[in-house]
Amino acid sequence: MKIWFNQSFSMRNVVSRIVSERPLVSLFVSAVDSRSPVRDVAPVFWQEPARGTVDYATWLLDTAIERGVDALVPQRGKRGVARMLDQFSANGIAVHVAADADTLELLDNKAAFAVSMANDPYLCPTFAVTCAQGFEDAVQALTANGASACVKPSRGVYGAGYWTLDARGPLTHLADPDARRISPHAYAAALVDAEQRGEAFSLLVMEHLSGLECSVDMVCERGTVLLAAVRTKLDVNRQRIQTRHSLISHAAELVRRHGLHGAINVQYKQDRHGDWRILEINSRAAGGASYCDEVGIPFCTTWIDVVTGNARPFEAEVDVEIIAVTRAVPALAAVAA
Repeated sequence: MKIWFNQSFSMRNVVSRIVSERPLVSLFVSAVDSRSPVRDVAPVFWQEPARGTVDYATWLLDTAIERGVDALVPQRGKRGVARMLDQFSANGIAVHVAADADTLELLDNKAAFAVSMANDPYLCPTFAVTCAQGFEDAVQALTANGASACVKPSRGVYGAGYWTLDARGPLTHLADPDARRISPHAYAAALVDAEQRGEAFSLLVMEHLSGLECSVDMVCERGTVLLAAVRTKLDVNRQRIQTRHSLISHAAELVRRHGLHGAINVQYKQDRHGDWRILEINSRAAGGASYCDEVGIPFCTTWIDVVTGNARPFEAEVDVEIIAVTRAVPALAAVAA
């Protein structure tokens, strides 16, 4: 069976594990960057066209047909692929995408997702704003009871555009930009300037969650969870991996509600009272995939087994604290198609 992963995040460990544990699977991997670290471990690798130069979903379909791919596991361009499922199917190509196009759109739009979670006890107090006055009103409402506020774009990944609105002076964010702190007045002034320039923006103003952060990393099959592990970030280096945790039932209900498929992670964080609040659902694997494998939870093999139709639920109890270690690995020659 020829399976194609198109890369959107660092999949080196995932691919390495699949190649090691499932040697009979013919795995193809592609990426825009010809020097992507995944190239060193991919049995077959090819470089994708530069972003914006082709209709990406159509290119995926044409390339899959040309190379005799049996199954596509898209990691980027997922909405475009989801809109063309009939065309892939007509050409005998099984697509393992996280959800249909409308659901993927909902998950990517954090404002719409927050609305869809109305009345859920895990939802963080959140305001969607599109004007400077709405921003100031939201900050005032959130901070009236002593909480701090934060802001982020309605669309974005990997924390891009996130700021905590608790700096006391306008220069704080310039003195230490990595801290991601800015004063509400400085941020509001920037929004006023944007409005005067005719620039549109869509933001979420939320209660700043100061507690622990965790990710529920899951492998799912058409709305059913086959494997789930909660990865709690205890500090910069230490993480705890558990397959028995109160958040799993909530995350599993979201998977069922949205019919999610493949590798998924749901992000949560504790508020100042220690209560868990949901941040987002990511329709992709996260760093937890590799952490799970390291402690005996077969995340990567369960994921590829979903694609090949051989997946079995993983139900063993695991509760392990681990320390993150960075290893330098020499670059190797790869087979390119």
